[in-house]
Amino acid sequence: MKIQYVITTVLVALPMILGQANAGEKKLSKSQVPKAVINAFEKAYPNAKGLEFEEEMFEGKAAYEVEYKENGTEYEFLYSADGILLQKEEEIDGKSLPEPVAQAVKKAHPKAEITEVEKLMKPDGTLTGYEVDIKTAGKEIELELDVNGNILKTKNE
Repeated sequence: MKIQYVITTVLVALPMILGQANAGEKKLSKSQVPKAVINAFEKAYPNAKGLEFEEEMFEGKAAYEVEYKENGTEYEFLYSADGILLQKEEEIDGKSLPEPVAQAVKKAHPKAEITEVEKLMKPDGTLTGYEVDIKTAGKEIELELDVNGNILKTKNE
C-alpha cells in the first residue's frame, strides 16, 4: 500500500515539477494570440514580416510577445491580452552596452560570453534596462539589468 502511495505521489508531482522548468515562455501560433494583440501590433507595424509569438508572464500577468526581424535587428513587443503595449525590446550589439552594465555582467559572471543583448523600453521608448544573454560553464543564463547595472533578475534558459 505504501509503495502504491509513493508511486502515485511521484506520478502526480513529476509533471508539475517538470512543467515549471518551461513555465517562462510558451511558443504560440498566430491563431492562439488574442485578436486585440494582433490588431494593435498590425496597426503599429503593418509591414512587419516573419512574426513569431510567445506567451509569458510580465509583472505577474499573462502577456503576449510579438517578435520580428528587420534589417538584421530583432524587435520584440510585449502586449497585455487586451492589446495594450507593455514593453519594447530591441536587439543591440553587446559592445554598445553602457560601462556600468557591462561591468556588472563581468563581475557577476567573469568567464561568461555574451551571446545576445536587448535594450528594454517602456511603450514611449524610454530606456528602462537591458536583457543580456550569456553562456558560462555550459549553461545559458538570461540577466535583466537596470540602466545603472543592477541585476534585477537571473533566469536559467
